[in-house]
Amino acid sequence: STDAATLEKLRGEHPIIDHLLRYREVEKLRSTYGEGLLAEVAADGRIHATFNQTVARTGRLSSDQPNLHNIPVRSEEGRLFRKAFVPAEGYRLCVADYNQIELRCIAHLSGDPGLVEAFTNAARIFEVDPAEVTTAQRSTAKMVSYGLAYGMEAYGLGQRLSIPTGEAQGILDAYFEGFPNVRAYMDSAVAEAREKGYTETLFGRRRQIPELASRVRAIRQAGERQAMNAGIQGLAADIFKLALVRLDAALEERGGTARLILQVHDEVVLEVPPAEEAEVTQ
Repeated sequence: STDAATLEKLRGEHPIIDHLLRYREVEKLRSTYGEGLLAEVAADGRIHATFNQTVARTGRLSSDQPNLHNIPVRSEEGRLFRKAFVPAEGYRLCVADYNQIELRCIAHLSGDPGLVEAFTNAARIFEVDPAEVTTAQRSTAKMVSYGLAYGMEAYGLGQRLSIPTGEAQGILDAYFEGFPNVRAYMDSAVAEAREKGYTETLFGRRRQIPELASRVRAIRQAGERQAMNAGIQGLAADIFKLALVRLDAALEERGGTARLILQVHDEVVLEVPPAEEAEVTQ
């Protein structure tokens, strides 16, 4: 196999691996974002994606033709493609995003008072002085927190952080020790889903999890991970969709020409004429 995950594991085994990974990266940028985006430009010079309400099982909106949720951001070269997205003449782009919405959902659902504080301050996980927290430790804390939101286990976390599984397990153990309510919440979410066959968000949106009844252990475990994170991701999705509806109504009510043009993960993108900027930003 030459998929990226397999090649990453082989890095350092042979000089060709780095070349293959580099080729994959550049080819993906060329085909998906270079030629791919050009092919989607409509007669008005703009790209009009389709947004799907019911494709993502988490309840989030998904986007296709093209997938505007997937414009590269990690590499310097990838970020260059973001310069291709410009506002209409006489407008500016206004981008607003939720700050760590899923983590706040975990804190709210589990009732663990130390959680949000700990996220801003990775010190609790690494047992160091807050002033000494490094960028790398902060991003590890972030990865652990998001890993929890997605039901990630030690092996998956180790892969993401490029550290041994044992070390990743140590980080997870420290996390659950520091925030016992989170473990309790996740265990109860699985138990409830097993009993009912579905999970339910605080807003009442249900997600069936038939995998929990499977006779195959691996499928059952996947179902447990889904049950752990469905309430968290689902609540974040519900909050965001409600916000989009309210934002659209508020823009219509105030008149003017500012408009909502895109939703990406936890952020909204609007086109705003400079004269309306202060008010719309608010």
